Amino acid sequence: MAKADDIVTALIDDHGTLFSEEIGATVARDEPQQWFHWLIAAQLMSARIAAGNAVQAARALKDEGLHKVDALTSVNRNHLVKVLNRNGYARYDNQGADRLIETAKMADARYGGDLRRMRDEGGDRDGIMSRVQEFKGFGPTGAAIFAREAQIAWEALYPMLDDVSGGQARKLGLPDDAAKLADKAGSAERYTRLVAALTRVALDGPSERVEAAAG
Repeated sequence: MAKADDIVTALIDDHGTLFSEEIGATVARDEPQQWFHWLIAAQLMSARIAAGNAVQAARALKDEGLHKVDALTSVNRNHLVKVLNRNGYARYDNQGADRLIETAKMADARYGGDLRRMRDEGGDRDGIMSRVQEFKGFGPTGAAIFAREAQIAWEALYPMLDDVSGGQARKLGLPDDAAKLADKAGSAERYTRLVAALTRVALDGPSERVEAAAG
């Protein structure tokens, strides 16, 4: 038990920055703008491209003021393509631009730009994730990327693990059952950070402290 607790603490301390935080979104505030920015980031991250490149692109959208529904529904497409192209998304810049614009238009038309309405309409985890997949470019993987950090504020999603974070939990000797792992984290925020940490370790490898704790 103590070993598992040490691993969890090391993971959260060393790798627990949320991907949404890295792009400049604070989803724990449960505000429409934060959710939309995270939605389009999850869309970018679900492409077959390095996670770091997708994060760079999502952060660049905010720097350019293109992380908002109204900005993307009225954007000059060529400008959007250029922003994506020079920020790690060159292979998918045209396709990515079209999907971002379509996502903004659908978020506006269906939910009035407020994805909390999507949560309320979805009701439970399956319903929410099904609605995420109605946005073009989202499959189960993209929906899981969105949900694993949305669970910090949306109780219907908590607790959840996706295949990547669950697989990494097993490798470190931690429970791969979401409820059991959440018990070790102790709160929705710590659990969400733990899942993000497991994802980061799967992508980039563990810190020395995590390795030592798991050793």
